[in-house]
Amino acid sequence: MNRHVRWMLSALAVPLVLMTGYGIARVDDAPTQQAAAAVGSVGEYPSMTALRKVEEADVAYELSWKITNSPLIVVAPHGGSIESRTSEIANAIAGTDHTQCQFKGLLPAGQNFPRLHVTSENWDVEECLILIGQRTHALSVHGTAKAGKVVYIGGRDTATGVELATALRAAGFSVVQPAPADIAGTSTANFVNKDADGAGVQLELTYDLRMELVPAKDGAPSARGQSFVEAVRSVYA
Repeated sequence: MNRHVRWMLSALAVPLVLMTGYGIARVDDAPTQQAAAAVGSVGEYPSMTALRKVEEADVAYELSWKITNSPLIVVAPHGGSIESRTSEIANAIAGTDHTQCQFKGLLPAGQNFPRLHVTSENWDVEECLILIGQRTHALSVHGTAKAGKVVYIGGRDTATGVELATALRAAGFSVVQPAPADIAGTSTANFVNKDADGAGVQLELTYDLRMELVPAKDGAPSARGQSFVEAVRSVYA
């Protein structure tokens, strides 16, 4: 299939998927562009498998992973321009010693969240699921539209969640643990809970906090961001 035909299919996917009821388009303007999908809803595509059958790699999105022998994997499922700065934060947490997997939106502004956001329960990236299942700890980094500069900690690994909350509060961050029901991340279908122990940790970071942690796209963490990264990494040391 040539590039022109693939582009036409990608463009047609928007109205076709909306008509079939897979999702509702959203405006991708900061800060509301960083909002997580409502509970029980999905993005435009019903799964990542469906998305990857239509969208063109390295044009609409970039999927990458780095593999180490660490028992921890750090995942940014909505990176790039889908939920801003989650890629940079996940990368900083993983560093060079932990495995990571990233899915980044590359579309023009206003298109990434409604077109490329797939909820964690439907985030079936096989390559990343294999890596997650081989490790005893999984940590996902997300963006939430909730107000303020707050870290919400969810997932089924509540013991590690409590340790993270303690470390982050000691570093001066505002933390809610466990996270509220709409971003709790406790479903067994959530990819982060598919590690070897069946229980991972989901971080939901507000827009204002993410911008404070990493001020520039593709940039390094600020001093505040480095404190955040060091606090998280200390728990998984």
